[in-house]
Amino acid sequence: MAGHEALLGQAQPRVNDELEQVEAEGYAVFCALLGGEPTRVRGGVCLNAPAPIPELNRAAGVHEDLDLDAVAAVYDGRPHAISVPPWVTALDSQLEQRGYVRGYAWMKFERSAQPAPAFETTLRIEEATDAELFGQTAAEGFGAPPAIGPGFDVLGRPGWHCFMAWDGDEPAGASSLFVLGDVAWFGGAATRPGFRGRGAQTALLAARIERARELGVRRMAVETGERVAGRSDQSYRNLLRAGFREAYLRPNWRAPE
Repeated sequence: MAGHEALLGQAQPRVNDELEQVEAEGYAVFCALLGGEPTRVRGGVCLNAPAPIPELNRAAGVHEDLDLDAVAAVYDGRPHAISVPPWVTALDSQLEQRGYVRGYAWMKFERSAQPAPAFETTLRIEEATDAELFGQTAAEGFGAPPAIGPGFDVLGRPGWHCFMAWDGDEPAGASSLFVLGDVAWFGGAATRPGFRGRGAQTALLAARIERARELGVRRMAVETGERVAGRSDQSYRNLLRAGFREAYLRPNWRAPE
C-alpha cells in the first residue's frame, strides 16, 4: 500500500522510540498478570505468557542490538514473534537467516493532546471500580475464556486508568490507559458482543483521551492491525475518528514453526 510505504520512510527513531517503549511496558504488565515472565534482553523485552496469545508472546521495544540468541533462549522453540519498528533495518537479514517470516503487521497510531471529538452514544462511561468485573468484561469482549479475565485486571496498578461502558446496570465494554511520563498508551479495549455497534469504543477512547490530557500527557499511542482485504478495520476507523493519525507500519516477524 503506497500510503503505508510513505509512512515507513517517515518514521523517526528518536521520536518514536518512546511510543515503542510505552507499549512494551504496558504489555509486560498484561503478560505478568497471566503468570508470564517478561524477560529483558539486550535490545528489547521478551513477553512470555503461558496463554497462547500472540500479543503476549513476542519481543517488543526492539532496537538494532536485539540479542537474537537471548530471544531464542527465552522462547526455547515455542511460537513467538518479534515486532520490529521500521527504522530497525539491520535485523531483517538476520531474522531471515534464522527462518523468521514476516507476519501480519500492525499500524502504530499517535495523537497530540487535543480534545476528543464529539460523539453520541446511549451508553454511560464511568471509571472502573470493580477489578474482577473489569477483567471479566474485557475477556468476554475479546472472546477469551473467563479464566483469562485476571490478565486484563490492571485496575489500581501504577500508571493505569480503567474505564467501563454501561447500559443501565449491564457492563458493555472495558478499556485501559497506561501513562509513562508524558506519553500514554491505550491498552486493551473490548466490547461485549451484545453491545457492539452502539459507540462504546468511541466513547471509551474519548474518556481515555480526556484523562490523558488531565494528566499532562504530550503524546498518545495505540496500535491495531494494518488494513488488508478481508479483515475488519472497525478499530482502525474508530482510531482515525478519534483524532489519531497513522504513524508507521510495524512488521511482526514470526518464528519458524
